[in-house]
Amino acid sequence: MNIEFIKALQEIYNLLDQMELRKMERDYPIIWERIHSTSCAQIGRLLAQKRHVDSEQAALACALHDCGRWVTGRQENHAPQGEELARRFLREQNLSSITQESIVQAIINHSKKEDVGSPLEELVKDADILDCYWYGDDISKKYHVARLQRALCELNIEPSKEG
Repeated sequence: MNIEFIKALQEIYNLLDQMELRKMERDYPIIWERIHSTSCAQIGRLLAQKRHVDSEQAALACALHDCGRWVTGRQENHAPQGEELARRFLREQNLSSITQESIVQAIINHSKKEDVGSPLEELVKDADILDCYWYGDDISKKYHVARLQRALCELNIEPSKEG
């Protein structure tokens, strides 16, 4: 067990607890943010092993990828809105500045599913789309469907008939 990641995840949950106290209108409930953060981190680990990307960096980037939505409560333009919170959070972790910047860029760019970015950016995009798909989200945008199909194929998983 990686206790450092567990501690980071607890800090993320604490942040989400603080966001929930704001009682602001949200596009997604805080419970979804907790679930999605955690399950994306695990999907990120799986993809990182398969793609030979640092699994701890991948898990943390995936866990934090929607932090802009945590702050604003809104889906629209949430990826770049997470930069400030991500930078603040990552400064408190025991990570190099290069690793911190890689994670921040993955967060900022994760919604650009049609673009190709760094291996970490691609991993976060794929973990996000897979998690949303497996929780029953409607994946209908052409470039989202294409990314989902590539990720499922990479994992040798047949798309479900319902999805």
